[in-house]
Order: sequence, then structure tokens, then C-alpha cells
Amino acid sequence: FSDVAVPSGTTLDLSSLADGTTVIFEGTTTWGYSEWKGPLLDIRGNKITVKGAEGSVLNGDGARWWDGKGGNGGKTKPKFFSAHKLTDSSITGITIKNPPVQVVSINGCDGLTITDMTIDASDGDKDEQGHNTDGFDIGSSNNVIIDGAKVYNQDD
Repeated sequence: FSDVAVPSGTTLDLSSLADGTTVIFEGTTTWGYSEWKGPLLDIRGNKITVKGAEGSVLNGDGARWWDGKGGNGGKTKPKFFSAHKLTDSSITGITIKNPPVQVVSINGCDGLTITDMTIDASDGDKDEQGHNTDGFDIGSSNNVIIDGAKVYNQDD
């Protein structure tokens, strides 16, 4: 994927990938504005490899949603990245900038390795607008490794 602009209210749906697929993000990926629950990006599958090319950014432009309330009211904000039901898979070198709210949800995974991911919601520090920009939420998963992550946010 190179310089993708996803329409508002739409998930970049990579939930039906063939076993062994490699996805490479290049350039800047953006999403249009809509108040909805998301996710902005959904990836699922077996032996999936997701990579960010040098200089690539997944930009949520979170300031459009930030109201200081996060997931506790105010605007409905889309969660960013659903990494659910991934088996024996890897995510490497992804940079996520300005998520609207929670960033990476990991659920139902077995054998997922995330390496060198950068999550940067530091623009949300201004006037305390960003809130609940959790880096990683992990549930109901086994053998998940997160290594070399850099997280700049307003939550865990």
C-alpha cells in the first residue's frame, strides 16, 4: 500500500488475507473524518507479515476527534488498529501518528510478534486534548511479544 487515503467511516479491512500474505505500508496512510467506533485498520490471518517501509506513517489525524474525553464521552472516536485472530504473524516497523483513541487492540492471537512499532500521540498533549490513547491492549491471546516499541501518549 502506498499513500492510501481511506474514506471516512471506513475500515481498511485486511481481515481476509490469504495465509502467508505480506503487507507493506509505504508513504502516508490517512483516514477521513467520521464519528464512529472503528477500527480504522483491521488485520487478521495466519502467517501474516505486516511491515512499514522506511519513512511510512499511518496517520490518524487524531486532533479532529480529540476533546479531552477520550473514550469517556464527547465525540465517538474510532479505535485505530485491530490485530485480532493473528496466528504465527509479525508486525514490524510500523509508525502510527495521532490516533483518535486506543491504538492497538490485540485479541485472539497466538504467536504474534510486534517489533519496532512507534506510536506517537504526543500532539495530544497540547491543552490535554488527547485522552485514552492506550498503546497496546492485549486480551485472550498467547505468545505475544512486543519488542522495541516507542509509545508517546496520554495513557498506558
